[in-house]
Amino acid sequence: MLQRILSSAGLDARECAGLLGVNPDVFMAWVSGQESIPDSFLPLLSAVLSVAPSTLVNAGKSSRHLEEADITPQIWFKFRGERLVQADRESVVLIRMMGHYLNELEEVTRQKSIQWKTIFDAIRNGVDVQAPVKEQGKIAARIFRQSTALSHGATGAGEVLRGLLRAIGILAVEIPISNSIIEGCSFYVGAMTSPRPCIFANGHHTTWFRRNVILMHELGHAIFEPFTGATLDFVDGTYNEDIEIRAQSFAQEVLVPKEVLLHSAQANGCKWNALNARSLAQLVASTHVELRTLLAASVEAGFLDPNQAEELKHTDISESLKNISSHALTTDEFLGRAGSDKQEWIGKRNTTLTSRAILLPIGYINAVVEAYRNRQISPSKAAVYLMIDEKEFLERFGDIYEEVEV
Repeated sequence: MLQRILSSAGLDARECAGLLGVNPDVFMAWVSGQESIPDSFLPLLSAVLSVAPSTLVNAGKSSRHLEEADITPQIWFKFRGERLVQADRESVVLIRMMGHYLNELEEVTRQKSIQWKTIFDAIRNGVDVQAPVKEQGKIAARIFRQSTALSHGATGAGEVLRGLLRAIGILAVEIPISNSIIEGCSFYVGAMTSPRPCIFANGHHTTWFRRNVILMHELGHAIFEPFTGATLDFVDGTYNEDIEIRAQSFAQEVLVPKEVLLHSAQANGCKWNALNARSLAQLVASTHVELRTLLAASVEAGFLDPNQAEELKHTDISESLKNISSHALTTDEFLGRAGSDKQEWIGKRNTTLTSRAILLPIGYINAVVEAYRNRQISPSKAAVYLMIDEKEFLERFGDIYEEVEV
């Protein structure tokens, strides 16, 4: 059955073994049915593949009549598309593995947050399903802001966004996939009995300001499309379909509602009828969104007309923005200014036990390290959660390691 599930999902068995950190020969024995999948490994494999543990061990005549549609998990239908590359599927495997580890960690530390469920329910109950999709997105965004700390101020949310998502139980992942055309996607991770929303932004050749919008766009999908398995947005895509219009309306209203635009313009002394590269850069730096989204929000708020926005869209603000915000710097530029401490910390985010290395979210790493510091997990378990070996854990977090072991 495992072979059929992997094939239906478009996953190569040996590649999957490398991603999961399992000896390929051992994994192939499971795939062929020569060896049983250990009970200790079933929960992880179940969470990664999005199938019930009982399905993984199902064999014999009872499973032969099942068709591909009977066994292919919904999420993998989406990630089998011709436009997707192997790196996309491999990254999903690793992200789903991270989601499983996060669930385990929160069970141990008793710090599991399911606040997202309350917020999602409030949004779904508060949005008129017969309203225009753009209005649905706006109403959802207002409920989301009111349900979180975002409504407490009229400033850009980029600096607090990731911490907020983590606090309410959403897994937000930003990793670069260089040969992928996926810009962002959303799906649910974790065991079927304990799912959590996961939103992803491809960090390759994009900016922090753009990723803020992508993350909120994908959050909109997670709220409104929970039964689609996954939603995918591509770098060359447009927002013409109803679900895309709604998701983008949600993202824009969460990040740059009228009050944020008004406050940013007043705080920076920007005149809407005399915007230039410098003032536009100030607005982007203040609102924490890319120029395109800033201008679209400004038109909807009535501060600009569409013709003005179209002209301003071509303004080059890159150099002005770099002088104002460190978020506009390239990785090399940022590291050049940040110093050795920041460079060393970035190195601690890489996985080494997986055949494809990814950058783990800083908040996730902090949660693992804090659990170890509090002696809630062993160093070997912490290493597993960080997808590195224990020796690597010691080298990266030696000061904490020694502090706990004393």
